[in-house]
Amino acid sequence: MYHEPSMKQTGFLHQIGQLEKAMHAGLPGQDAQLLMAPAHRDELIRNSQGISHARRSAVLILLFPGEQGLLSTAFIKRVEYDGVHSGQVAFPGGKHEEEDPDLVATALREAREEAGILPETVTVCGELSSLFVPPSNFIISPVIAYCPIKPVFTPDPAEVAEIFTLPLSHFTDPSNLVERDFHPRSGNRIRVPGYQAGEYFIWGATAMILSELIALAVKAGVVKG
Repeated sequence: MYHEPSMKQTGFLHQIGQLEKAMHAGLPGQDAQLLMAPAHRDELIRNSQGISHARRSAVLILLFPGEQGLLSTAFIKRVEYDGVHSGQVAFPGGKHEEEDPDLVATALREAREEAGILPETVTVCGELSSLFVPPSNFIISPVIAYCPIKPVFTPDPAEVAEIFTLPLSHFTDPSNLVERDFHPRSGNRIRVPGYQAGEYFIWGATAMILSELIALAVKAGVVKG
């Protein structure tokens, strides 16, 4: 039986349409990413094996109508482990596997495994600019998809400590843009830019990807800059 979409869903789908138009017109790219780059990024790149030796990976940026119909997305907080991304906030995602036909498939598979997001319930819009992450030696492809209703998330307890959601408008509020001291596993203490969201601090690759997403959303007129 056919059901007319609600006003909330109609408004959300209009926003998605505007975002897709902005994507096709041209991505904000590296200029937007670098606004949230840690100060030592250039040093990390110099000390890395280089992009030509990096492994491919993908993350899923899932958009859906959140509280009060605000365009929102979901984040995972990784469990604590002996690795460079221990306990960090990220988008669901991971490394490309041989059985994945492409990086979109990688993002969808990882989102299902980590957050219980069913691929058949989402529609893929496209990809943001890829991002080289020297500490883990990955090139990340951020895949944007949407779901007309907020999904029920199921975190994988082996990899994900918790899942939380935020409206995109949270990241255009200057009061949520902060800097923090960070002490890498090796090296001197540095200050890094990031987004504060209550107890969560979003920085590094995730903040850089977010920075391009928000620049695109402002360009599309779906959030106010």
